[in-house]
Order: sequence, then C-alpha cells, then structure tokens
Amino acid sequence: MAPLYTIIFPFEGDKDVSRVLLGLKKRGMGDGLWNGFGGKVEAGETIAACAHRELEEECGLQASRLEYVGVLYIASSSGIEYTIFVYTARGLTGELCESDEMRPQWFGVDELPYELTHTEAKLWWPTMLSGATFTARFVFDSDDLVEHCIEHASQSQLEQLQLKIVEDHNSRQTIS
Repeated sequence: MAPLYTIIFPFEGDKDVSRVLLGLKKRGMGDGLWNGFGGKVEAGETIAACAHRELEEECGLQASRLEYVGVLYIASSSGIEYTIFVYTARGLTGELCESDEMRPQWFGVDELPYELTHTEAKLWWPTMLSGATFTARFVFDSDDLVEHCIEHASQSQLEQLQLKIVEDHNSRQTIS
C-alpha cells in the first residue's frame, strides 16, 4: 500500500502571494531540487497534523493558517504511485532554520527556480499560486512525463476527496 504524503508551501504575508518559501532537498528523493516542505503521513496521524509536523521539522516554522488547496496523483510505469495533499501556509511563527533534509529560501513568485524542480512543478505550481483549488494527475514513463491533467475543484470537493482517499487507504491497510 502506497503511503500518503503532504507538501506545504509557506507564503509571506496575509493576502497576496508575493513570496513563497521553498526548500532545497539535501538528500533522498528529489536531492538537489527545490520544492515545498512535506513528507509521509504516519500511522494514526491526520493529513493536516502531518503537514504541521513536516513544516516544523523541515524548516522550523509553525503556521497559524494551513489551507488545503489540492491533491496530486503521481504514477510511474514502474508501478510507483504517490498521493500528495497540497497545503499553503500563512501566519508563520518560529525561527526559520535549515534541517538535515532541506535548506529553506524565500523566492519571489516571478523568480521561482523551475529549472531546478520536479518536472511537473512548472505545470501545477502556477495553479496553486493563483489561489485556485485543484486536483492534478501526472503519469511518468521513467523520467518522461507522458500524461497530465490539472482540474479546478471546489473546497468541498477537495474535502470529500480527502475523506475518500483516507478511508480507502485505511481500509486497504486493515486488509493487508
């Protein structure tokens, strides 16, 4: 059973998105690439609790406002699949710091390092940065993106989808 993941993008300020905090991955999957902060949802942990935990572990920040904005499905020809819940974060407190996994850096939205991100980032980040809520599906054959679809979804659709995914995930774990 494939684990569930979160990814969090901290925004500076309370309204407009002018700067976003990214982390340069220092080890493991995505080593050397910029991305949001996140990781695997642990047993017994809610999706939102995972997002809060990962943000603090990877860059030292806490968010008073965490907003669930999307779901990513990533599949590869090798059979690997990821379901990733996307959050934005505002109302940041704490001390920004580098962790053993990530080196954080603020970027203006017009200066994002797309050339040093995962292939699909340049396709879905603009949707997230626009404030839209969405679902996105990406299919890879080795490292080549062969299919993708990004669709807008209402907040209630996202909430229902999250409940269904978690319920399906939990029922598969019980069967295993």
